[in-house]
Amino acid sequence: MDVYGKSRARSQRASGLKSQLIFDQLNPIVIFAYYVIAIAFSMVFIHPIFLVSELLMMIAVNLLAKNQKKTLGTLQGALFMMLFIVVMNPIMNNHGAHVIATFGGTVITAEAVTYGFLMALSLAILMLVFVSYNQSMTNHKFLYLFVRISPQLTLLTMITMRFVPLFIRRFTNIKNVQRTRGVQMETGSVRARSHAGMRLMEVLLINSLVDALQTADSMTARGYGSQKRTSYQRYRFTQRDGWVLASLVAGSALCFYFAKQGIGRLAIYPILGSIHLNQIGWLCLVLVLLIDSLPLLLEGWEYLWWTLRK
Repeated sequence: MDVYGKSRARSQRASGLKSQLIFDQLNPIVIFAYYVIAIAFSMVFIHPIFLVSELLMMIAVNLLAKNQKKTLGTLQGALFMMLFIVVMNPIMNNHGAHVIATFGGTVITAEAVTYGFLMALSLAILMLVFVSYNQSMTNHKFLYLFVRISPQLTLLTMITMRFVPLFIRRFTNIKNVQRTRGVQMETGSVRARSHAGMRLMEVLLINSLVDALQTADSMTARGYGSQKRTSYQRYRFTQRDGWVLASLVAGSALCFYFAKQGIGRLAIYPILGSIHLNQIGWLCLVLVLLIDSLPLLLEGWEYLWWTLRK
């Protein structure tokens, strides 16, 4: 193995990450900035061409990180929510000039349907962004970024983000164990299944409270909060991190300037506009996709570099 291969292996061992992506080896500041920009893009550029392109790009980013199972599950959940939003928005919002149909006095307009569809796409992109975020932005990186600014708020945020998936795993384990004792929610009458569900929730809450008390005692014994904390894992800000961060800031600033000029934002109310993009609009779309595809670009560059080095 040459010097480059040895340095890359050492970097991967030192990082302690599950994924081998080059993107995960960047400084936490760069990684966090990328996800903030990706979330902002999904909320700022409300245009079908932009949103569909961003959705496909985030699917590719998650597939690159070997998140096939999580990506598929997220898309299935997002599809249900998208259908719900697309159906409910025209019913609750009757604004618009292009009337499609009328049902019992409820006016269905093309503007309301389009707006619901775009909001649903934006929500699906956000869900996929957080799937990738949960893998790349580990707890140690999050602590490294914010523990010096606000230790209590950082700890509370980490506990909150860990709360839901931890409860789901515990509930699944408890349900599997209690099924051997005949306690299950899948069979029986509605009353029996409700009773079984309440028993499972009781076990889950008791287990979680006991674990919380043990965690609090452990933190007290280790002196948490007695003085200012430092991070045991240091992340060096390299020249590569500087170039990547500068490119992200410059590219996103240009994109947000275009958005301020109305580019990449479809006019919906009071009358639906055209989805046609001019030359500046296509340029803005290319910049947005380049920024969203940062993990893909880094991995492609690494592959080419590795091939040339061999």
